[in-house]
Amino acid sequence: MHYRYLPPGLQTELEALTVDDAIGHLRNHLGNFLLDATLCVHYLNRLAAESGGLQTPRQVAWLRWLVRAYARLAPFNEQAAVLAARVDGSPEDTPLHRALAKVRIPDPMRQRVEQTANQPPAEARDLLLRLFRDMPFSVDIADRLLLLDLQLGTPPGEGWHESLRCPPLLRGIFDRERFRMCMLHGSDALALELRDQTRDAGAGAPGWLNCAAELAVRTNDRAEGMNFYRASLRLDPTQIPVALRLRELEAPFAPLPDALTASTGPLAIFLYSYNKRDLLEQTLRSLAASDTGNATITLLLNGCSDGSSEMAAGLNASLFGGRMDIIDLPVNVGAPAARNWLLHTPRGRNAAYVAFLDDDVEVPATWLAMLVSVLRANPRAGVAGAKTVFPGAPRRLQYLYRTVSVAQPGLLRISLSTPSFNYDGGFYDFIRPTANVMGCCHVFTRAALDAVRDFDIRFSPSQMDDIAHDLDLCLHGFEAVYCGLVACVHHQMSGVGIGNVHAARMGNVLGNDVKFYYRFAEQLDALRQLTARHAVPDLPPGA
Repeated sequence: MHYRYLPPGLQTELEALTVDDAIGHLRNHLGNFLLDATLCVHYLNRLAAESGGLQTPRQVAWLRWLVRAYARLAPFNEQAAVLAARVDGSPEDTPLHRALAKVRIPDPMRQRVEQTANQPPAEARDLLLRLFRDMPFSVDIADRLLLLDLQLGTPPGEGWHESLRCPPLLRGIFDRERFRMCMLHGSDALALELRDQTRDAGAGAPGWLNCAAELAVRTNDRAEGMNFYRASLRLDPTQIPVALRLRELEAPFAPLPDALTASTGPLAIFLYSYNKRDLLEQTLRSLAASDTGNATITLLLNGCSDGSSEMAAGLNASLFGGRMDIIDLPVNVGAPAARNWLLHTPRGRNAAYVAFLDDDVEVPATWLAMLVSVLRANPRAGVAGAKTVFPGAPRRLQYLYRTVSVAQPGLLRISLSTPSFNYDGGFYDFIRPTANVMGCCHVFTRAALDAVRDFDIRFSPSQMDDIAHDLDLCLHGFEAVYCGLVACVHHQMSGVGIGNVHAARMGNVLGNDVKFYYRFAEQLDALRQLTARHAVPDLPPGA
């Protein structure tokens, strides 16, 4: 079947699937990430919109589970609370329903509130604060303000939360949510105080328990953190990341003492760059400050005309003691060809482990030892990659890992690379096999590179080549392994490393999507197995 074009977006992707395939898509997402309210709505809408209604008990069970999940994830949504009561056959006149009815705001005002979701955060916050002064009973507005405070780096609730006037039941839920936002913001002292105040309100909420767990770990109480996580899993066993994080806390992974010694074999670090002088300088300084043992370092300059060559030569002398080889090409050959060029140098051919770094990253001190140790600890591993985060605070996830979400005639889609709610609370600080890791900081084994030697130059100048290479490795029997214990700051897409998306560039992106499908069109059955859905039961809890 020929390639099928879909407009970007999860909703259009789900609409193209049958209900059962959409449930498989959901299970794959649950196998990867914690569910958030935004994505829950997408899946809920797809199942609820099925023409003719849902046909099987399994489909109905997942719809009911999603309704309950959404009511939990959006605790101030009155409609969600009513729907959850209906699917459970419960009364719709509970204290919660009555409290939410009391703080309901008029429809015209609600429309103004909802429109702020499309405004810049600072403008939205100013408008909502004005509305909140007129309607200090609105927990919906207060909840939105908490998130905007987090987005803007302001301690959540600072300067306005005392003005909230709502029923005590809702105040307890609000304080519970404020605790979560403060924990994600990094306001540990305030978060600890709020945690102790909201234990009763949070004891039945997995999101609260997960934040309480990581706050305990952050404040040197690992045992209490594990207990919080165990309680969270008892409430919702579909939280695969929580199970993985708990396993990491129970048996912490540490780099091998000899990871960077001669016993490991030759190590090669490769970088390539095109006209990013300032970001490249920052990357090289970060690399020089990290522990690289006796690894060789090679930088390929891809036809740079911005002074990168002179800057790199200066840092080579001052920071690397002349150990960095610099290859200065006269033209930009693109990312896939640059990777291949480096792999075919003597250093690339002879290395037992090969690391690639982008030219716009900052790495922690132990990044190389940790990733090499992960590879040595996992016999099937062919590549190990880091947790990639945006610069700045509070820290947000940029790219974790991906699996195959759809593989059927005409349609090949890779899963999201992070949850929609992408603040880094530490929930993904674990090691796991997957199908793809981020290419800005990853390390390959010799065996993997011998099996799949080159990156596909059909994806030049960039985009998709690293994903295709990881999938090739998986099809050859290797695993991509994600290591969330290494946090790599990546400046791409941060406002520093991104330019305007011109029509010509968008054409290249769409063209690569077509090429990606046809490249794997005869391997769809095998790709369909590169999923995380098997970690999630076929029926939801309570079905």
